[in-house]
Amino acid sequence: MNKQSCKTGVNSIFAMLVFLLCSTANAASWTMLAPVPSAGSGVEGMSVAKVGNQIIATNGYDNALGDTNTTRIYDIDSNTWSLGAAAPGTSSEGAGVSHGGLFYTVGGRGAGYNALWTYNQALNVWATLTPMPTPRAGLAAAVEGNAIYVIGGRSNTGGPCSGNPLAMVERYDIDTGMWTTVAPLPAARSDLAAATVGGKIYVFGGCDGTGAFFNTVDVYDPVTNTWSAAPLDMPTARAGMYAVAQKGNEVYVIGGWDGIGSGLATNEAYKVSTDSWTTGLLPMPTARAETGAVGHGGRIYIVGGARPGFGASVNANEVFKP
Repeated sequence: MNKQSCKTGVNSIFAMLVFLLCSTANAASWTMLAPVPSAGSGVEGMSVAKVGNQIIATNGYDNALGDTNTTRIYDIDSNTWSLGAAAPGTSSEGAGVSHGGLFYTVGGRGAGYNALWTYNQALNVWATLTPMPTPRAGLAAAVEGNAIYVIGGRSNTGGPCSGNPLAMVERYDIDTGMWTTVAPLPAARSDLAAATVGGKIYVFGGCDGTGAFFNTVDVYDPVTNTWSAAPLDMPTARAGMYAVAQKGNEVYVIGGWDGIGSGLATNEAYKVSTDSWTTGLLPMPTARAETGAVGHGGRIYIVGGARPGFGASVNANEVFKP
C-alpha cells in the first residue's frame, strides 16, 4: 500500500471515529438522578419550579405521610437534595411557578385549596399572599409579565380526574397583590398543564372526571384576553401532567395518565413556531403521572410522580437530553 493509500485510510478511520463520537454525544438520552426525598416510596403532586440552578419541589403527597408541607430543594450542579423551611400548610396537587427569584405555589388539596404561598430560598422563609378567589386542585399555572395565571382545575379533592372540573381562569398581579378574573378556558377541565411561550400561554390536555381525557391544546393571549384553539392538538390524550418543560420554543409534554394502566412514559414535543408535534421521542424510564417538569440547560427534568394517577408515589428524578 502506498503512502497516499495509507493516509486516505487513516483519514477515513478518523472521520468515522469522529462521526461515531458526535453521533453518541448528540443522541437523546435519559439519566436517573438523586431520588426525591421521601418517607415512603415517593412523592406525587408536588408544586415544582426552577429558581436559578435549583429546582424547588414543595408540598405533595408522600404515601407514608399523606399531604406534606415539605420544601425539597434539588441542586442541579451537584445532583443533591436538601430541605428548606416547611411551607405554611400541608397540600398536594397545586401548581408551582417562579418569578423574580421567588418560588410560588398556588392551589391544591388541604390547606392549599385557595392558598398562594411564596418561598424566598435566599432567606429560607415563606410568606402567605392574597388567597386565590376560586379554590381548586389539579390546576395549571403560568407566568407572563408580572402576573401569575391560574387555569382550570377541579373543586373535587379526591385525586386526579375526580370530577367537578373548572373553566375558571384568574390572574394574580404580583406588583399589586390583586386577583382578577379573565376569559375562561373554552372547556372545563382539570389536571392539565401550561407553559408560556412568546408572550402567550399554551395549555395542554386534562380530563373532566367522567372518563374523558383530552388531547386539546388551547392558547391564551393576555393582551387581548382571548383563547384560541388554533394550535395542533396533542398526539396523545392525557392528564395528570402538573407541569411541562421548555427548551427554546419547544414544549415537552412527558408522562401523564390516560385512565388505563399504570401511567404513561410518552414523550412528545410541541414546536410553537411551526405548530407541529414531534412524536416517538425516547420514552421516560419511569412511566408516571403527577410529576413536576423543569427545563434547564437544554435538558428536561421530571421530578416525582405516581403510578398510575394517584396513591402509588414514586421518588424518581430523571433528566432527558433531547
